[in-house]
Amino acid sequence: MFRIIAISCLVLSLSSLKAQQKRLTTIPIEISSNQRFNLRSNFEFTAIALKSKNEIDFKEISFLLKDESIVFHNSPHQLDNSNYFYSTIIHFNESTSELKLMLKNQSKLQIEAILINGEGNYASSLKMRTKQDSNNCQLEGVITQDEWRSGLAEPSYSRSFTDTENLIIHHSAGSNNITDYTLAVRNIYIFHTQENGWSDIGYNYLIAPNGAIYAGRDPADGEQDLVIGAHFCGSNSTTMGVCLLGNYETVDPEQDMLNSLENLLSWKAFKDDLEVLATNSHPLNSNLGVIAGHQDGCNTLCPGINVYEKLDEIRQNVDVQVSTCRGEDKPVIEIEFDTLLSTNLYPNPIRNNFSFNLELDENQQNDIQYIQIFDQRGKYIKWEKLYFRENKIEVLLPNTLTSGIYFLQIVFNSHQQELQRFMIL
Repeated sequence: MFRIIAISCLVLSLSSLKAQQKRLTTIPIEISSNQRFNLRSNFEFTAIALKSKNEIDFKEISFLLKDESIVFHNSPHQLDNSNYFYSTIIHFNESTSELKLMLKNQSKLQIEAILINGEGNYASSLKMRTKQDSNNCQLEGVITQDEWRSGLAEPSYSRSFTDTENLIIHHSAGSNNITDYTLAVRNIYIFHTQENGWSDIGYNYLIAPNGAIYAGRDPADGEQDLVIGAHFCGSNSTTMGVCLLGNYETVDPEQDMLNSLENLLSWKAFKDDLEVLATNSHPLNSNLGVIAGHQDGCNTLCPGINVYEKLDEIRQNVDVQVSTCRGEDKPVIEIEFDTLLSTNLYPNPIRNNFSFNLELDENQQNDIQYIQIFDQRGKYIKWEKLYFRENKIEVLLPNTLTSGIYFLQIVFNSHQQELQRFMIL
């Protein structure tokens, strides 16, 4: 048994030959409060996680890497019927063999360090590859398992498949400062298969901050979006899981990532004829959104507050993309001028940026059922994007609109509606 004891420096030795044969190893550790230790190993690792048989706050544990202090967090993906509690996985851009660990505010802990080595000869171009442009009805540029899993053991098991009713959004809750996203996916694959004991990686898709989309669980001869994963508290049937790489409790998601997420969800909703603004019954939630966060069905903060608060915006944007895919063209309506109300819309008139803002507080934003734009004839105009901000919504319009008078209609779940007039110069 390996043990860290209260000395200024500790060397943990593993057989070099044994390390070369493994992708993951676990080391028992005992540490005391306010002590700093050098954790050294012959096992080169590209990611680290911690586990404990007792429920602890992993934020009490940090480490130094190249003079940067990095704090662990409690994993949002605790396993059912597991004997352990886990921290998040911390990823590195390159392998290391040494960390300086620090514990605060607790007298002593017995934990285990999980060291992962995801290195390999995968194509270096994948490290910064972004999703290719595609229209709303197709999904292109997905990084396949053969590309990102090169050199790792392939999964071999009998796959199961499911029709999809709910699209579940996750975050990995790992590092936000990495740039080798393919290495991070490899680390997660190793953790899921060698530590969790799963047959394969848990998600159907993973999306990097730069917008790159990775095919996750290998469907063999089946369809990528229909293979049953392991991501929703043991109730994975009728779901598709999408994981955003990063910790979105602490930072905002990149716009490239959100764009790829919306494109992926739009493609899937169009393919399977899903109503993305609707809800349906699921064993974990009798009123689960067709697009939902992990926390909507499980006791977790996943996918992080900074993603979860954007889900309404994501649903609205996906709904517009799906309508475009379906070729839907709403009929001309009669504008009733006596329904004009007082929502503050600015700037008005709009000059050259083809966007405007609506002053709506958080309760009003949460109550919105849909937003529509019409021209003077009552012809429906598809807006491009909605951006939900604090106390306002930014509406991005097509830059092909001509000068004239337009109308904004807001319909709320409370059955109220507002109609506001604006002008484009």
